[in-house]
Amino acid sequence: MSGGLFAGLNNPTPGSGQTSQPAPSGGLFGGLGTSTSQTSGGLFGTSTTQATGGSSLFGGLGTNTQTSNTGGGLFGAATSQPQQTTSSLFGATTQPQQQNPAAASTTQTPLQQSQQNGQNQAYFDTILEKSRKRMYGESAGEDLPQLQLGLGDLRQRIKRLGTGTPDRNVDGKAHYLLAASGVDPGAAVRDLNLFSAATGLGDRAPAPAADLDVEGYIANLQTQTTLSMISDGLARSVRDFDTFLEDNVTMEWDAQRKRIYQHFGIKPREAVSGGRSSGFAPAASSAGEGGGFGRSRRSKAASIAGSRANGAAGASSFGRSNFHRSAIGAASSAGKTSQQAFADVEKKMETNGASAAVPTDRFQRDKQGRFAEKVQNLNLARLQKRCYPVCHEFATVVGQTGEQHGPEVVKAYKALIEIVSEDPEVQLLSDPLAAQERQFAKQYLDETPASPSSTAIKKRILKGGTRCLEKLAFENIESFINKNPREANLGGIPNVLSKVKAYVRLLASKRSLAGDNIDLQMLGDDYVWALIYYLLRTGHTQEIVDYVDANQAAFRAIDNRFSAYIKSYNSSPDRRLESGLQNNINGEYTQRLLIAPENSIDPYRMACYKVIGRCDLKSRQLEGISYDVEDFVWLQLVLARELNRVDEIASESYGLADLQKTMREIGTRFFVKGGGDAGFSFGTFVFFQVACGMFEEAVAYLYPYSYTDAVHLATSLEFYGLLRASDPNVTGEDLLSWTTRENPQINFSRMVGYYTRDFRAANVSAAVDYLVLICLNQDLPGQAGINQVTVCHDALRELVLESREFALLLGDVQDNGQRIKGLIEERMKLIALSETDDFMRTITIQAASAADDNSRMTDAVLLYHLAGEYDNVMVIINRALSEYVAVPIGQDSLQLQPLKPREDPNVPQTHAGSFSLMSLDDPVSLTAAFTAIYGQSRMYMDKIKNVNMLACRALMSIAQLKRLVEEGDYPKALDMMRDLDILPLECHGNASDIRRYATKFSSLPQAVASTVPNLLMWAIFMFNHMRGGLTAGKFSANPVANRVLLDDMRQKNMDLTTYTSQLRYRFPSQVHEALARAQSE
Repeated sequence: MSGGLFAGLNNPTPGSGQTSQPAPSGGLFGGLGTSTSQTSGGLFGTSTTQATGGSSLFGGLGTNTQTSNTGGGLFGAATSQPQQTTSSLFGATTQPQQQNPAAASTTQTPLQQSQQNGQNQAYFDTILEKSRKRMYGESAGEDLPQLQLGLGDLRQRIKRLGTGTPDRNVDGKAHYLLAASGVDPGAAVRDLNLFSAATGLGDRAPAPAADLDVEGYIANLQTQTTLSMISDGLARSVRDFDTFLEDNVTMEWDAQRKRIYQHFGIKPREAVSGGRSSGFAPAASSAGEGGGFGRSRRSKAASIAGSRANGAAGASSFGRSNFHRSAIGAASSAGKTSQQAFADVEKKMETNGASAAVPTDRFQRDKQGRFAEKVQNLNLARLQKRCYPVCHEFATVVGQTGEQHGPEVVKAYKALIEIVSEDPEVQLLSDPLAAQERQFAKQYLDETPASPSSTAIKKRILKGGTRCLEKLAFENIESFINKNPREANLGGIPNVLSKVKAYVRLLASKRSLAGDNIDLQMLGDDYVWALIYYLLRTGHTQEIVDYVDANQAAFRAIDNRFSAYIKSYNSSPDRRLESGLQNNINGEYTQRLLIAPENSIDPYRMACYKVIGRCDLKSRQLEGISYDVEDFVWLQLVLARELNRVDEIASESYGLADLQKTMREIGTRFFVKGGGDAGFSFGTFVFFQVACGMFEEAVAYLYPYSYTDAVHLATSLEFYGLLRASDPNVTGEDLLSWTTRENPQINFSRMVGYYTRDFRAANVSAAVDYLVLICLNQDLPGQAGINQVTVCHDALRELVLESREFALLLGDVQDNGQRIKGLIEERMKLIALSETDDFMRTITIQAASAADDNSRMTDAVLLYHLAGEYDNVMVIINRALSEYVAVPIGQDSLQLQPLKPREDPNVPQTHAGSFSLMSLDDPVSLTAAFTAIYGQSRMYMDKIKNVNMLACRALMSIAQLKRLVEEGDYPKALDMMRDLDILPLECHGNASDIRRYATKFSSLPQAVASTVPNLLMWAIFMFNHMRGGLTAGKFSANPVANRVLLDDMRQKNMDLTTYTSQLRYRFPSQVHEALARAQSE
């Protein structure tokens, strides 16, 4: 066999039915990459076989060899003569002449055509080989150079190789031998082709050098152990981090998906049989089965905290869900405007081009500060069961700001004052005139239109809005008179009648009463109907009755029925005339309007008839009289009535709902962009909305222009129960939404929470007072009230964790162990919590855990103490002491971060500290204070593990020992170290005792065990120092005793060396180096 090592492995194998002689191939890898295909011949195997071979280096690459097998005997019935083929450079072959006469077919081609076909076949075979290499990932690799040679270069290189003449007989014998031995060369070629030509020797890690001595062995072993410890530490860190994420980043995908389905009204598809799920439906049949992505594996502490917070199994108390919106939003950055978090508000601002007030402006901050004081006083009054005139107080703040819209917002508060009948002089809640908290909630939230409670609140709104506009009109009259005292010529008794007469004279002198061609009826020197109209406009109906009675004779001539009209109107609580009088006044009004000549009727007389008799309600405006927008709104209010629709005539039907519809049309027409186009302020429309009972829409309209005023207007409305609050879990991202009965509702909880972003970083106590207001809605029926309380608690929890004002918010402790309540605990009654509720404990534990994670040890100690987790207090104290002891002697000792001072004006200065932690930054002093308190009561000791208490005592002794070493009192320090019984200082070379101390090391608490290297260093330092002193003393009174002491110290060093050698790699290298130096000296 010639032609190379693998020259003939691609040749056909004799099958059952024929005998073939393969053609050899020259070159080292002449047959690699070829494939063998078998075809089925006739029954006796009469097919012929062609074998091609290449004589060059790559002569056989990509060529195909065909072997036809028949179903004859063991070696076949037909034979074929082996034919030699000649090939060109890339395997262009000539077809051999078949010698078998029984062949089925023989194909012969000319030599030129055969060579051309061979060249084309080699070209395509090369492409096929490249694709095969890519398929199997074969590449030449970086170790083998790429061939970039032309045909001429290849010919020259092949000639230089000098291939010899192959011995085909030897190759044939080899094939026969392999076939007879049961070896299939074709299968072997296929297996070899799977190997990559570029595959070389793999990079093997260098074998470790043989340890020739003990020192090398120990150094190598120490290095391997160190690397193993580092890898174990990294792996442990990765596991701890994954555990932390699983415990805290709770995704709860299933709950979030259900909320999404519920919001869009989609019914989730259930899991189909066979374990396959469709859509988002989980395939697991029980909790805990199926995929774990998005689910949290709660730790014990987290699960306890979550169960204490809301009692729901598997629910996270810390944020509930990653998709759960924050109740208070992210705090605003300094110098930036607070972002509007409501989608509908942002859309409205973008559409109308409105801009919110900048909270960083000095005037805006002062305004927020004054509002915060009023809210704090409101909550204190609620705790003390006192009345608080919230509308008066808020109106005072708005009036002091000097803003352009301020006077109109003050008017809105005045309208609300009239609606709820708020009296600032009333102090006691037992007073019948006192406006109670949530007094009108039940009536206002009743969605039944014709119910008695709903009708009563509507009447109150109409009456209050009308009364407010009437008072404002009278104030304008007085102001106008005061500005023009000479023209008014008030004189006489300055009563209501005199003032209105003076006002009418002023209007007449300025030609403002009516047009030039209109004849106004006179009674003496007074314009009688103008006087009566303005008395009606200011709400002084009793003065009209008195004026008519005083001029009874004249009125018989002017209008003999008017006296009956005005008296019936004044005596009716609903301002409703009797049936007969109502028909008469409607007839007179209609007759005069239709029959009387133009400009012959006093327009003020027709206005009085329209107001008193509610005539011609289709035209709710006054003809021939100049009036402003407030007069128009007053007319709408005074004409509206909330009566029984059964008894009411269709023509007289005009109630609060119709009035509100009219106001919406006015707002759409004139106040879409704030009223500037119509010459009004946006506060004007807010005032009209409040006066007409459109409370939610007033808040939503005011919010884009001044969210500070909107929040406090909503607060005053919410306090009296005149605001419909939406469910924060259902509403979404909108401030204003609508109920199923098309009633507006405000997202009050989110609005208040987001408002605190502007100042809660600087004034966390004010933020608490605002968040407490969310629980005003706790009286809502059903789940709505529970959801409001839950949002309030979530907001307070987020505030505590964000601000870290733990002493102020959660409570403080005096140096004698007495507890001081925090702001949240003081307001427990306002947030629907009882004294035994676990909410405070849960939120305190969560805050303590967060403080401990952030290495705020003083905060964590205080919070765990407030939560009653006294054992955790000892654990943190022990860790702090251990870190304090670990600081080398001569360096600055560890200082704790002091607690934030408690800045609360309601707490006396003597109680302003927490163990004086503002000045206590020494871990030893902190530990001493706590151990003193815990030692006084068995209640504390029962909740502390004995091992932690013993560790604390040991660490306190070690800290005292460190102080003695620093002071140079070595004998006393050695005695204290001996009393600790941690190091083998009295073993005197006894190996069993030293081994006992080494075994004892593993049972030490972690905080104590971490201080053993420091104890060793201190012992070595003291031995060396004392031995140096004894050696330096040349003249000693007792040299034998000195010698004994020196031998004893040397023995102690040897014992310590033996001790550390048995605790291999437990201590840092400097300990071993110090012991080695001590032994050598």
